[in-house]
This record gives sequence, structure tokens and C-alpha cells, in this order.
Amino acid sequence: MNFNERLKPNTEFIVYMPSSFEKSHLNIINELYLPLIGQEATISYIYLQESSNHYSKLETRLHREVMDELNMPLSGFSSILEKLEAIGLIRTFVSNNAHEDRFIYELLLPLTPDAFFKDPMLSLYLYGQVGSVAFNKKKGRLQYPPMPENFTEVTRKFTEVFHTGSGEGFEVPTETFRKENESAGPQVDLEDFDFDVLFTHLKGTRIDRAFFTKEIRMLIVKLSILFNFNAYDIKQILLPSTTQYAGIDKEQLKYEARKYYQKENKGKVPKFDGPAKQTAEDNTGKESYIEQLESINPLDRLNDIRGQRPSDNDVKLVTDIIARTSLPGGVINLLLEYVYQQKGGDLNYPYTMKIARDWEEKGIRSAKEAYESIMEYRKQRNSKKGGRKERQGEKKPAWMDKPSAKQKNDAKKGSEKKTTPAQKTAKDDPELQRMIDEFRKSR
Repeated sequence: MNFNERLKPNTEFIVYMPSSFEKSHLNIINELYLPLIGQEATISYIYLQESSNHYSKLETRLHREVMDELNMPLSGFSSILEKLEAIGLIRTFVSNNAHEDRFIYELLLPLTPDAFFKDPMLSLYLYGQVGSVAFNKKKGRLQYPPMPENFTEVTRKFTEVFHTGSGEGFEVPTETFRKENESAGPQVDLEDFDFDVLFTHLKGTRIDRAFFTKEIRMLIVKLSILFNFNAYDIKQILLPSTTQYAGIDKEQLKYEARKYYQKENKGKVPKFDGPAKQTAEDNTGKESYIEQLESINPLDRLNDIRGQRPSDNDVKLVTDIIARTSLPGGVINLLLEYVYQQKGGDLNYPYTMKIARDWEEKGIRSAKEAYESIMEYRKQRNSKKGGRKERQGEKKPAWMDKPSAKQKNDAKKGSEKKTTPAQKTAKDDPELQRMIDEFRKSR
């Protein structure tokens, strides 16, 4: 749903929630969905769930309440709804009456851990967001051992225990009742892939059109989006995944898709972009380079910096920063670039982690704040004129190398200003331009 003229503070909405939201669902939201949709979207989803318990079923409410309780404008709430809709936690409906501004938000339960990890889009997106270490820890916390083998079921049937009596006057209820209204996963449509072209490619093969159930088609759509496959690519992974009598094996199809992608892309893991991710080239002249770092996944940025497949130590560094600190992605990206440039391409683990912990203690939450922290320290260091001793209790950050002459000049200019320097664009700041040049060379 996009922010539009029908969505105003006094616009009415109804929460449709036939399911019961339990503690186990909250645990799944925190473990699996929070890294994907962020804190604000998670809090908004939980708020809509919990606040509905204080209202009658299908009671009409106003969006002004959401603005006041969550302390956000409607445009922000609209953006959050887009994430919740796309991830499959909310379905939004709008009244067909032109003069009735009313919405219905149907709240869906999160997928079970089994369904989540078997969904190719969600599991890979989570892997890209948190890294392999945290990903495996989350899997471990949500796993449950299989049923022990060498046992035979001896459960009694209903008819072996109960006997039916007279059913005179009984009718099967037709009313709607509470139910487990579970999410169907990421919001995709069958129209997102051209199956007619695929069927043309499959002529003369053993793959029958009858094998393409709705479930199989949806899986193909997800794989095509995830790996950027066309109809020919899908044909190549369908051939080894299909038998004449058993049809298309879903697990084999996912395996063949991963193998085919890695073969075509020299072993690289596919990049799955988060909401509104854009590259520096796409945004030249629209937003500053620092702002662009906020929308890039740190693992993707690591690939860009290296220009080749990163080493295991590089991947461990990034995943440990994500797992052991609360630094957002934009801050991590700037940290990686800064250390890479300061150390001549060496992402030293202790050095980088020390900066990460220092920034976390300072409460740095954006790439802009991280950049300004670097500039501010350089300015303070230059003003010491030879370096006076720190007062007792002060901690001098050990992650700042000696600044260059150009940087000293920039810091001297900045020291004449009383206010915190505003964020600069590449056009105004040679330092930013140098970072952009490094960025483009590494892509």
C-alpha cells in the first residue's frame, strides 16, 4: 500500500485478527523477522496485535491513534506497512466506496521455523542480513530433534473409542471462528514469471505441465526472483529435478537452483537486496554517498570492496560485528571502508572490532554520525598541537591513524566552526569524493 490521499489522521481502520498471537509467535518474530524488517516495523506489528485486545472485534479505529502511540507520521507508518505486507505479516484492504476512507489490516501469524528456513527467499535474506554465525545460532535455537526411529504407532482411531449417536436436527456450523491465520511467506505473484515462455522451452522434454501445481509455480517464481533466472535457466534446473512418475521434487529443485547459480557465477552467493536498496551509480546527484551506505548490506559491501570473493576471515569479521554489536548496516559499511583505506587493504580483526565497540559505546547509529565522529576526532587531535596527555578517565580512541596533510587542512577549517559540521556531498567534500572513487574502483 502506498501513502495516498485516502490515508489521513482521521481515516478509519479495522484490525482483522482471527488468530491468537502467542509467546511462541513473538519468539519467531524476534529471532527471524526482526533482522529483516527492522525495529520500527516489528514494534508496529506487535502494537497492532496487542492493542487489538483492548478493543471489540472489528471495532473501528483512527490512524491518529497509531501516530500518537508510535510517535511517527503517517508517511512513516505507510512505509512500515509496505515492509509488513511484502514480508507476509499483513494483508491490507481498502474500501471500494469512493466516499468511505476505511482500511482493513489483516494480521497474519509468522511462518513456523520449519517453513521459514525452507523458504528460499526468506532464509537467504536472513543469511545476508545477519551472517553465517548468527544464522546458524538462530537455526540451532529453533531446532527440535526428530522422532526417534524404530517405533511403531499404536494410536487409537476415533471410531475405536467413540460411538456416534443420533444426529437429528444437527447442522454443520457455517460461521467463521478463530483460526491459525498463518503467513504465506514473501508476497509474490504468479504473474512475476512468464510460464508460457517456460512451457515453450519444455516442449519435447519429459516434464508435463500437470506437474506445475500452484505450490510448484510459486516456488519457481521465488527462485527466479532470488537468482535472477530466466525461462531457459529454470528449464536447466527442472530437468534434473523431475521424474516421470514423481513429478517435480521441490527440495531437489532448490538444490539444483543453488548449484546452477554458483556454477554460472563462480561460486558467489546471490545478493538479496533489502527494501529500497540502491547503488552509488543509481543515485549520483540524488543523495550523498554517506546516505547510500545506509541501504547496502555489509556482506554485499564487503564483496564490492574486495572486488572478488572475500576470505573466510573477512566474512567472519563482518558477521562478528553484526552478531556482537548493535551497529546498523550503514555504520558497519563506513567502518569497513575506513579501515580498508587506513590499513592499505588489511581488515585487521582486533583493530576493526575495537573501532566497532568504541562506536557502539558512543551510541553511533548512522553512517553520517560515524563520518562526523572521524572528522571530529581528527579536528581535536590537530588542535592538541603535539598531543597533550588525556585527563584521568579519558579514553583516547586507538583506531585513528595519523591524518594526511589534506585532512589536517580540512580539520583546521572545521575547527573554526562552532557547530557540528553538516553532512557534505561528494561535490563539496574531496574526502567524500575520494571514498566514492574507491567505492567505484572496487565494484
